[in-house]
Amino acid sequence: MFRQKNVLITGASSGIGSALAERFAQAGAQLVLVARRKDRLTALTKELKVHGVAVHNIVADLVEPGACDRIVSEAKRAVGRIDVLVNNAGVGEYGRFHEQDVDVLENMMQLNMSALVRLTHRVLPDMIERRSGHLLNIASTAAFQPTPYMCVYGATKSFVLNFSLSLWEELRRRGIGVTCVCPGPVKTEFFDRGGFETQKSHMTRLAMSADQIAESAYTKLSQGRTAHVPGMLNKLGTILVRFAPLRTVTRISSKLLAPKS
Repeated sequence: MFRQKNVLITGASSGIGSALAERFAQAGAQLVLVARRKDRLTALTKELKVHGVAVHNIVADLVEPGACDRIVSEAKRAVGRIDVLVNNAGVGEYGRFHEQDVDVLENMMQLNMSALVRLTHRVLPDMIERRSGHLLNIASTAAFQPTPYMCVYGATKSFVLNFSLSLWEELRRRGIGVTCVCPGPVKTEFFDRGGFETQKSHMTRLAMSADQIAESAYTKLSQGRTAHVPGMLNKLGTILVRFAPLRTVTRISSKLLAPKS
């Protein structure tokens, strides 16, 4: 389905991003990979050459002023047009809100929300004109309920989910697909920083692999699904929270997410 399509992927240097790059390359897509770490992008490009597809790298920090506009401009110069935008770049912070660095939290908000919105806003006009295109946004199961001890992160992922669903309704008659994938814990570098490293052992007990998430995301994007939660346990959890009082859901979430000694 995506053979010879031009796919722009943010946060492509590791984890779900690199796994998605591999999956799209297997399908014959031409790639534009965006990340901060040049060495990681270079290594990934060499790995993807086995698939015989063109890979263009853009080294950028999405929260820097003008970065998103520069990325889209460079991508268009490199491949001509963007057929698929994968908003995968994101970061998390764990801990008690009042003890966290508010500048770090604001930086996370800019990356998880503002950069995603700006990139989407830049690529959509061309897609609407062609009446063709796909948007794939990576959120989290944290989007479905309050998340004490990661309250700002969870709120940003709720934003991504609701933004995606709203866009889907606006665009579904214009030939543009919007899919939001909401993974639970994933075995990536996500849990190696931001305070999550202190809780890694219990938070990742049932974690899926990045390859599993990428395959699931690719399939649901191909099928035109609007929102998808990979993994039966994750899916069950997002369903159950709909039937309990919000305060009860919040307290259960707090017990699950509270710091473990």
